[in-house]
Amino acid sequence: MISLGGIILSVVFLGLGLLELALVQRFVYPPLRWRHEKAKLTQSQGMDPGLIMLLVRVQSLLVMPVLGYVLGSRFKGLMG
Repeated sequence: MISLGGIILSVVFLGLGLLELALVQRFVYPPLRWRHEKAKLTQSQGMDPGLIMLLVRVQSLLVMPVLGYVLGSRFKGLMG
């Protein structure tokens, strides 16, 4: 059954996920990419920053809203 509390909290968590994604793209990704390119010169690079960003996108846009829906449904169940 679809609950209103689950939908509301899902939208809130989606907003938080979008905020998180914007902050990571703005402040974390550029230095990470720069260090990765610099490390490629010495053949000591680690994980590709593109893969890290893919994981952040999945977490922000898929996992967060689903978690919000589950928590919202449970919270509504607790409140009656």
